[in-house]
Amino acid sequence: MEFVRNLLCGAVMGIAEIIPGVSGGTMAVLLNIYDKLIGSISHIREQFRKSVLYLLPIVLGMGLALVALSHVISPLLENYPMQVNFLFIGLVTGIIPMLLRRARAGCVRPAATVPFFVMLAVMILLACFYAVTNSGVILTMDFGTFIRFAAVGFLAAVCLMLPGISGSMIMVIFGTYASVIAAITRMDLLMLLPVAIGILCGLLFGAKAIDHCMHHYPQATYFAILGLVSGSVISLAQRALLPEASGKVFTLPGAGGMAASLVLLAAGVGVSLFFTSERMMHLNEDSAEALPEE
Repeated sequence: MEFVRNLLCGAVMGIAEIIPGVSGGTMAVLLNIYDKLIGSISHIREQFRKSVLYLLPIVLGMGLALVALSHVISPLLENYPMQVNFLFIGLVTGIIPMLLRRARAGCVRPAATVPFFVMLAVMILLACFYAVTNSGVILTMDFGTFIRFAAVGFLAAVCLMLPGISGSMIMVIFGTYASVIAAITRMDLLMLLPVAIGILCGLLFGAKAIDHCMHHYPQATYFAILGLVSGSVISLAQRALLPEASGKVFTLPGAGGMAASLVLLAAGVGVSLFFTSERMMHLNEDSAEALPEE
């Protein structure tokens, strides 16, 4: 029965993870598996067999949910790019208040704000770069694409340790979301291989690194994330409003389409605000306190 329960929990987390701005980690908290999940990931090398047996049905459930939902998300991205990007802008923007609360907790040290400006500048430069070079959904693999997909997979896995941050949002921020969803839909294993390698490395090594940063440099870490997220809104707005920046040719919608985009923008903000509210964050903190000590 535990296998079936964990399989279903994994499916719920997979559904959450495919929606940018909705954290699978938050779903794990609501399902009361967060502490054991993160404990199993953090101690997989010390307790390999026990951790794998616990994680296997969760990963399987997440994988099945991702494959199933990719067939829904991919056509939406193809046929309604502006509306979907406005939804993503809302989902990403909605987590900024939570990041501000975390970054400004206690006395703000000037040095801790430096990562914010660094990451903001990096994201603005990336937005300018993608406006020129982005070619939409990536269908062929080269060395640069391999490294990019692996890095995004690594960051997405690390996000399991960050309350309110979803892996799919990281993919949206770095412009790989549509390509990964399309690869899942086509079951293109070659395109998914670097993502899988990145996720595995993120689970094995990145989780402990981010845990160290969150415990020893929480303010600077949250300011860095805040800069990354704030700068990503510029890139998302480019894709939504400038057809050439999305790597494809599409016609901007009329009044009805614009109204739908604005409704989705507001809905995205509302969803993210709910899942990153003080109540949800307290649930995350209560579960994190139950993690085993090193």
